Order: sequence, then C-alpha cells, then structure tokens
Amino acid sequence: MKAAIFISGIGGTLLIVLRIIGIMADFQFNDHFLYSGAILLLAIFLPLTIIEKYLHNKKIDRIIHENKGGKHNKEEIHTDNPKTKGWGMNNSPFRDRKSGLSWGGGNVKAANATRGKRKSFLK
Repeated sequence: MKAAIFISGIGGTLLIVLRIIGIMADFQFNDHFLYSGAILLLAIFLPLTIIEKYLHNKKIDRIIHENKGGKHNKEEIHTDNPKTKGWGMNNSPFRDRKSGLSWGGGNVKAANATRGKRKSFLK
C-alpha cells in the first residue's frame, strides 16, 4: 500500500507540475494533465494516506493495550562475586598500556601522534 501511496502522490504531483509548465509552453494535452493529476491526488493518494494513518494508529493502540498493566521484567546482570578485591588483570597499576595515542616530542599542535610506540628522549 505504501508503494501505491508514493507512486500516486509523485505521479499526481508531476502531472500538476506539467500542467503549470504547460500553461507557459502550451502543451497539447494541457487540460488532461490537470484532471489526471487531480484524480490521482484526490481519489487515490488522499484516501490511501488516510487509511494508512488509521491502520498505523490502530497498531500503536493495540501495542499499548497489550503492554498496559503487565509486569515488566527488568533484565539484570547477576555476578557470583560482586566485589573485586585487589588488582585484576585489567586494573593493575604496573600494566603496560599500549593502546591509545602517544604524542611525539614537544609538538604543540599534535601532528605527530602515533599509535603503539612511545618515543623516548635521545634514544
């Protein structure tokens, strides 16, 4: 149904635009463009748009009615040991952190940012 809405809307609009251009260019079927464009827009596009909007609102109302008053199950992550004591593999203060950008030299504008290797002074 959405394809029919798009096709009739675009087709009707194009026919009315051709009518407007035909007023200046004097096309042969100038009046037929106006009538067929108006028929497409008023007889096909407008009713299908109204029906589509009605069905969409009905679908939303049905979803709201189904979920109204129901118990919502909140998903929670359960861990066996919630408190971490000491340092782990990822939060050790002695771990080499190799990810992220390292800045080279005394570059103020940061044009020489590199990944993975740190530059040392006078190495």
